[in-house]
Amino acid sequence: MTCWSERELIHKIRQACNGSADGLVKGIGDDCCEVTASGSWLISTDTLVDSIHFDRSWHLPELLGRKSLAVNLSDIAAMGGRPRFVLLSLCLPEDLDVEWISRWLDGVLEMLQQFDCRLIGGDTVQGKGLVLTVTVLGEPVGNGAIYRSGASVGDTVWVSGALGSAGGGLELLAVEKRNPGSLDLSRWQPLLDAHLDPLPCIDLGMELAESGLVTAMQDISDGIATDLAHICQASGTGALIQVDQLPFLPELSSAAEVLGLNVEDLILRSGEDYQLVFTVRMGCERELLRLMEEKGRHVFQIGAVRHGQGVFLQKDSREEEISFQGYEH
Repeated sequence: MTCWSERELIHKIRQACNGSADGLVKGIGDDCCEVTASGSWLISTDTLVDSIHFDRSWHLPELLGRKSLAVNLSDIAAMGGRPRFVLLSLCLPEDLDVEWISRWLDGVLEMLQQFDCRLIGGDTVQGKGLVLTVTVLGEPVGNGAIYRSGASVGDTVWVSGALGSAGGGLELLAVEKRNPGSLDLSRWQPLLDAHLDPLPCIDLGMELAESGLVTAMQDISDGIATDLAHICQASGTGALIQVDQLPFLPELSSAAEVLGLNVEDLILRSGEDYQLVFTVRMGCERELLRLMEEKGRHVFQIGAVRHGQGVFLQKDSREEEISFQGYEH
């Protein structure tokens, strides 16, 4: 095993990230980067800790590199922004193999290219455990950033895609780690992909921001039960969602059966789907669907904003409060 060197790692990053970008005055190489500031910026930071936010026994380094960026890019998408610049701060164990770091960096660079971002700086230190911190700077589009606080009574609640997939994938991988060979994981590849290699909804977020139809938005990182509750709390409203309108992949049902889990719990409460939950101005639903059809996208109406507080789930004629019952780190 070849261990890493800070000087060699920084040299590799600098070589991989040379180049210019609109708004970038000075990139990696000085004490600070320099960018031109015009208008407002969206800035988000996330930290991933080994054995808490990821498990290296099943997370290939290049996929983890992609995911390290995806979780931050999703925050930019949640406000309808365009990601521009990225900073990395890495706490790396002294005995971490240089090949692992190189493959992780390949995943990072792939994601940067995919979403037209530029890595402009960061920091590296030695430590006892692996800790990855990513900061993303983005720019609002359209009429400006979409906040959580804009929902009004009568708006409808929508999501951008299937729920519970990443949670199902995580549970499958955990079982396979405890009992190797006990599952044919290939049956549930879409669920594994959702956990291991999520894609942030950058383009959709910008399209929704530019449409003028969306009043509030949030990415789904902790489960719809929690993330919709954030919108309601910030907007001073409540929400009612319909259990039979919640979208999920068909593989989730069979996975839940094999795992002995409740599929509804996975849909409502598991995290890391990185879909978008958003509210649409009352009476604008058809216009939204027309726009999405033009863009070749599928979005799903799951409920409505109403008076009161909290998020409620309607099943048959019963209502059950599910506020903040999602995933907690």
